[in-house]
Amino acid sequence: MTRAEKPVPPEAAVEEKLDPVASARLLGLQTALHAHALVYGFLFEPDRPVRELGWDDLETALENPDAFVWLHFNAANEHTKKWIKECPRLSESAAAFLLDADERQRVEIEMDGVIGVISDVHYGFDWDPDQIAALRFYVDCRCLITTRFQPLTTTNQLRRTVREGAVFKSSAALMVSLFRLQTDIHADIAGRLSRELGVIEDDILAGRIEDQRAKLGKVRRLAVRMHRHFSPEYRALRRLGARPPGWFDDADALGLNEIVEEFGMVVEDLDAIQERAKLLQEELVGQVAEDTNHNLFVLSIVTAVFLPVTLITGIFGMNVGGLPGLQEMSAFWWVVSGMVVVALVTLLILHWNRLF
Repeated sequence: MTRAEKPVPPEAAVEEKLDPVASARLLGLQTALHAHALVYGFLFEPDRPVRELGWDDLETALENPDAFVWLHFNAANEHTKKWIKECPRLSESAAAFLLDADERQRVEIEMDGVIGVISDVHYGFDWDPDQIAALRFYVDCRCLITTRFQPLTTTNQLRRTVREGAVFKSSAALMVSLFRLQTDIHADIAGRLSRELGVIEDDILAGRIEDQRAKLGKVRRLAVRMHRHFSPEYRALRRLGARPPGWFDDADALGLNEIVEEFGMVVEDLDAIQERAKLLQEELVGQVAEDTNHNLFVLSIVTAVFLPVTLITGIFGMNVGGLPGLQEMSAFWWVVSGMVVVALVTLLILHWNRLF
């Protein structure tokens, strides 16, 4: 689909010269490449079931005046880049925005539409802070177009919701549902982080600190990164909720403001998790320092006890003439007894001075 009439592509001219089998193979390869560019697409028509779209259906679907579409693209695919640049519904700035790699979270009004970058987690998220990625979108009264570089969780959840028969009356309602699913996923992650912190806190207070340092560090890094990504998005959504586009109806505006409130609660939870993690890390450092000081204290006591004993053994270990007891058979036991007495006297002196 282009802004102007397109010339016949070179591959079509080549296809005319091929035999039917080779032509079918080429067509199949092109279809596979296009399918990889369009991850999935849906057409929403009044009083009709949602219809899934293929690559060849995009032009007709966008021209339908009584319907709206959701198109989700793989931004790393060359066919995606070409189609978005040539899409007549997108301005040049909106097309460039959808293909950009800048992951700064923001939501802005672009002429008759809204563009934005929101944070999402990779599909199959496994608590790795590096698995937070960006989802870019453009939405107007007739379409919602999203792009991503890696498979993401929120769009997959929305796809499942659509396929299960959820009803959306407008592209704005679809976008609000996307924000709601994103908020639910982030709230679930924040809840799991809070529960994980609770387990770590119980272990630290019980003195089981062997593996807690690494666990606490991972939780804190994830909470910090989530907060860094979601705080700008929360502020951007709050601005959008205060001044929604004119094609938002009252229900869509109300739903968006509800999402903003829920998103704010998630950000507050992340603040609390960061503070708890910081306090737990300080407690953990204090316990490690206390254990280290205790071990150094025990080592100091042992050193103080054995210092006089070491002095005695050092003296009687000198290989010089004139050492007493060289000819006495019982001299060894007298020396051992003396070392025991000196060690006991040292312990009594330390105990008398309340050093242990």
